[in-house]
Amino acid sequence: MLKYFFAVVLFYNSHIIAQEYLKLFRQHIPENILTDEVLSKSLDLNLKRNAELNPELIYLTLKYYQQYDGSKFDTKLFEILKSNERVWLSARTQWAKNTIEKLIATENHEIIRNAEPELNKLVIVVRSKEDDKLVDLTIAEKQLRDFYIVMFYNNDSKMKFDENTDYSYVRSQIESDKKRYFAEVKENPELLTSPAEIVNNVTDNWYLLLDDKNIEASDLLINSISDVILDKSRKKYSVFIGGVFVNTTINFEESITFPGIDYIVNMNKYTSLPQFSLGVGYKLYFDKKSFFLSYVDIQGYYSKGYSEERGEESVVYNNTVISGSFTTQELIRNFDDEFKLSSLNSYGLKLSLPIFENSFLRIEGGFNFSYNSYIYTPNMHFTYAKYRTEYGSNGQPIFRETLALGTQTITDEIKKEYFAFIPSLDVSIKIDSRFGVKMIAGYNYAALNIFYNTALFF
Repeated sequence: MLKYFFAVVLFYNSHIIAQEYLKLFRQHIPENILTDEVLSKSLDLNLKRNAELNPELIYLTLKYYQQYDGSKFDTKLFEILKSNERVWLSARTQWAKNTIEKLIATENHEIIRNAEPELNKLVIVVRSKEDDKLVDLTIAEKQLRDFYIVMFYNNDSKMKFDENTDYSYVRSQIESDKKRYFAEVKENPELLTSPAEIVNNVTDNWYLLLDDKNIEASDLLINSISDVILDKSRKKYSVFIGGVFVNTTINFEESITFPGIDYIVNMNKYTSLPQFSLGVGYKLYFDKKSFFLSYVDIQGYYSKGYSEERGEESVVYNNTVISGSFTTQELIRNFDDEFKLSSLNSYGLKLSLPIFENSFLRIEGGFNFSYNSYIYTPNMHFTYAKYRTEYGSNGQPIFRETLALGTQTITDEIKKEYFAFIPSLDVSIKIDSRFGVKMIAGYNYAALNIFYNTALFF
């Protein structure tokens, strides 16, 4: 229960929706700000930005807007606010850089891939001033500052200020609970549901870890993003659907023979039949330190043809062989010469190995093994004949016999089967962490798939 409670507390309060900040602190915002569309929007944006930077800035942000007299702001308060913002921005940037540097030093691809992008979002170039420093607050100001922070942590807009309550103590208790959460997941990463949970909590609450000697951010991330939690979060399973636009693996061959005829009609045609395709995949991980060749994606698929290819095979064959006083003549001709190839069905196994990846692109090398079948449907009508003629010394025929004579009609469908091996280069464009589009290209193959990846845990 502790895991779920603290996870909800951290995530819920660190991601208050835009426009909710005005509602949260409404009772502490002057009416002349609330009724001014431009100023109210400005305050909401500043509250959101500064609360996410460090909740201690909520007090100075509200105080600055509370001093608005209807025509101008207090420029001194503005300089104090901006000076404090620069101090915290600089501190966060340096903290993020140091943390990234330590994560990169691990040379662990999975840890770096999961944590570095979010940490990089905290790195902002700030032009600090020599006199930048955190403002000194009186005891009463600190009490009000911590009251606002407790409101923010609890997301409680109805909370009333009570001068008899030690809000610094209440704040410290909430922050101690958050730190306890960090300590627990560091010791037992299995409490986490995904690397994103700990990464987001660390980046959202960076200021709690800034000077904490017991919980160092990089150690926390390295320990928490363990093999167990990585295995939970990896998008190992996938489903995909798409189309095969080029598949020239079909090498159609057919031989037609005729009774008593030596000649054989050999038909040959290379062609491509488009297909619809669907399948499932499973990634087997075996190296977490680098992306290159870190897994094998095993995919099974079925592709069904939705088109046909028509062809013609015109045959006019006339051949005479002379042997002594005899000549032998073979004649073959077709009057109907059409055929079609259709219904290309493929059952395949594909193995893909990773080559390169960044935030939106992934490149893999693929090896595709498939069993394929298609239907050959002829519509052909042949006449054939074979004659032997004997000639006399004067060159005139003296005897002729018919060795073969007839017609042959071929209309029966024939199922053709073959196996194919197709190497390919696969380029995936990520739409988000789960959805994407994959383009597959080989020397005789081209396809486009839409895929969905999932860990099946959440």
